[in-house]
Amino acid sequence: MEAGEYLYRIGDPFKSLYAISSGCLRNTIRDERGREQVMGFHMMGDVVGVGGIGPRAYIFDMRALEASEVCEIPFDQLEDLADRAPALRGNILKIFGRYRNRDARTLSLRRTASPEARLAGFLLDLSHRLEALGHDPASFRLPMSRADLASYLGLSAGALGKAFVQIAQNGIAKMSRKTIEVCSLQGLQSLAASNA
Repeated sequence: MEAGEYLYRIGDPFKSLYAISSGCLRNTIRDERGREQVMGFHMMGDVVGVGGIGPRAYIFDMRALEASEVCEIPFDQLEDLADRAPALRGNILKIFGRYRNRDARTLSLRRTASPEARLAGFLLDLSHRLEALGHDPASFRLPMSRADLASYLGLSAGALGKAFVQIAQNGIAKMSRKTIEVCSLQGLQSLAASNA
């Protein structure tokens, strides 16, 4: 997929799940005013499309933020395999549980009062996800725009900019262009856990 290309749109008939092999995608919905709201960022190892299983239609717009590779998993074939291999069904349920947990963390992040704590929570989560993939958890590139990140965190662009400045001034992490350098993982954890 090329950057900007849609994998699926809201309301498209649900047929498949998609495993991300490389790159980064974002899922969005439209709010009551018709504005796009970023609901999540997905990268290598993630499986997307799960929300479409129940309603049999995709519930988000899924778009590539950068050149990405995805592997289509037709759901009817997956169900047939799961019927024949109970261990596979258990793994599928684990994947669904992982997304429910991530959704809960996202809602908690957006309820946090401080923009700095929201940003710290996001950076910490991204750091952990990258580390699990074998990447450096203390130095990484943000594939999303600041506007997308602000939308995801429920912040204005100005509030997000101030949060980056505050985190840098506290010696916790700094950003140069789109590269994040985590200076204090403990500081990031403390700030993400705070509600100040």
